[in-house]
Amino acid sequence: MTAFAEKFSQQAGINSLMDDLGKAMAGDQPMIMMGGGNPGHFPPVQERLGEELQKLAHDPEAVARLIGVYDAPQGEARFIRALKDLLNETYGWGLGEENIALTNGSQAAFFMLFNLFAGAMPDGGRRQILLPMAPEYLGYADAGLGPDTFRSVRPWIDMLDEHTFKYRVDFEELVLDDQVGALCVSRPTNPTGNVLTDEEIGRLHGLARAWDIPLIVDGAYGSPFPELIYTQARPFWDEQVILCLSLDIASDMKKAAENRL
Repeated sequence: MTAFAEKFSQQAGINSLMDDLGKAMAGDQPMIMMGGGNPGHFPPVQERLGEELQKLAHDPEAVARLIGVYDAPQGEARFIRALKDLLNETYGWGLGEENIALTNGSQAAFFMLFNLFAGAMPDGGRRQILLPMAPEYLGYADAGLGPDTFRSVRPWIDMLDEHTFKYRVDFEELVLDDQVGALCVSRPTNPTGNVLTDEEIGRLHGLARAWDIPLIVDGAYGSPFPELIYTQARPFWDEQVILCLSLDIASDMKKAAENRL
């Protein structure tokens, strides 16, 4: 067995989570799934999606594109172009089509990103992904091919009142060196729901620029879409930032882009 096979045949946190959720949903008992990224069953949304599927099924050109036309490795070109135009008109980011890539879900995207920027180097050294704050998303933990893919820093815990606190990046303890290949944060952070402030993102961006490394921001269910957060958070991108967004849970933005095709 190869080292790769040994690592990925072992039990991993994200596999255990999804296995539990899948088995629960496959049972006979009625359940409301509240975790694991499982979409909610919202009748008006499901009806709209059903209508769109029916339109697709009755459009020979669309069916031919769906089942019989390969996309380029970057993703479907017309959709990328429409998404680029939509984001530029909304946020003025100056995106080019070369700045957008589509992947088969966030786990696949982060597997590629983490192993692009961390791991063994040709000169015999190693690089790591620095998580500026923990706790962080469980799914990251097993995405690295090699050992010690990640390192992190304890957060500053700000007590807001007797029953409420907020995690904040402890910039006094956040030390970068030549071993850091990229910074990575989820915003909102899974599982705590903490949302890094615009100031924190700005300071992390400044560190990324100073060390000439990427700042990876996992948008998850936050900004700019599907915007399932309830605090102020300005979407941010430039060429120092890799902004990861989930189109599968962003039906409104996806539909707006598709309307441009």
